[in-house]
Amino acid sequence: MRKTVLMPVEKVLCDAHIARDGSEVEATDTLTLGRHSWDLCLEHNVTFGRYLCDALGAPSEGEVTEPEPVSVPDIETEPQPEAAPVAEPEPEPVRSVMIAGEVPGYEWDDARAAVRNLGYEVVGRADESTVLLILGEGGDRNGTKLRDAAERGIPCMDVREPGRFKSAVRAGELAGDDPLPEPAKVGPKAMSERERNKAVRAWVRANGYAVPTKGRIPMHVRHAYELAHRDVSEGKAAAA
Repeated sequence: MRKTVLMPVEKVLCDAHIARDGSEVEATDTLTLGRHSWDLCLEHNVTFGRYLCDALGAPSEGEVTEPEPVSVPDIETEPQPEAAPVAEPEPEPVRSVMIAGEVPGYEWDDARAAVRNLGYEVVGRADESTVLLILGEGGDRNGTKLRDAAERGIPCMDVREPGRFKSAVRAGELAGDDPLPEPAKVGPKAMSERERNKAVRAWVRANGYAVPTKGRIPMHVRHAYELAHRDVSEGKAAAA
């Protein structure tokens, strides 16, 4: 059995229509001012809304007011000078050293390796980076390096005294405060110090002397070599 139940439905009416002619129109919105409120239909909601906007000076719905433009005085700006490009500093050239002659107690390559380990380059001719001339045994025969040092004012470090070069390498400082000798006059057939050392070693081995393959040749061995060759040259001169 189907049973129908009727529920009362509350209907809100527009107060403006009731006040005007007593008609009943369903209200859709509520207008509240302080303690008072009115239920209004869509027609009266729009009407009273426009009235309030006109009375209070407020923009109506959908109306957008643009702000008045504000004038800004022109300010003349001086052009800024362009920043000058920053030049990168050039790397300082590596200091170089000349070695003339044989360094006592060192082979040719070992002496140059010791100088390079101290941060120097080893050059054959002086240039703007050359700061020192190391003078070894027979170095006065190298007239080219001596003249370069004299012309450029390059200081000289005389290492012909045994142990001086080694002490300087251990201290990590090469100082040139020795006088620069005059270049020795060398004949066209004169041997270099390296060639002379090779000749001495070959002669002493052939004559039964015991000498190390590297390092300084003892003075008594050199003296024996010089004496033997002097006697041979004097004998040839007498025979002639």
